[in-house]
Amino acid sequence: MTKIFVLLFPLLLCSGVTFSQTPDCSKFREGKFRIADTRAGAVIIADRNSMYQTETSEALKAVVRFKISWQDNCSYTLKLDKVIRNENKINFPSNLEIKVKIIQTSDNGYTQETTSSLSNGTYNVVVTKL
Repeated sequence: MTKIFVLLFPLLLCSGVTFSQTPDCSKFREGKFRIADTRAGAVIIADRNSMYQTETSEALKAVVRFKISWQDNCSYTLKLDKVIRNENKINFPSNLEIKVKIIQTSDNGYTQETTSSLSNGTYNVVVTKL
């Protein structure tokens, strides 16, 4: 019995390390993304580079640009930089801030936990890399 434990213990230890690792979010730092925002009732296309994320929503008839600041590998903050188009005259506060934490990744996207200066609480959004 002791021999079985000695043989299995390293395997159990390694499997625990594998499951507790944080996701690799580096491949999502730049690119084009589809954000299915059920709270806003809109699909948003986001173009992200190292400095900015520009979000376009045809349903909301708006295009806004955010300054992006990465806190760590999977967390970043978006601060409103510029309203480019706003046909529906949506009130975008100048101090609008969105905090994002990527909580799960897949080959072509991720799930993010989102908080905003506009509302209390958090909600999850599915993002697909285009």
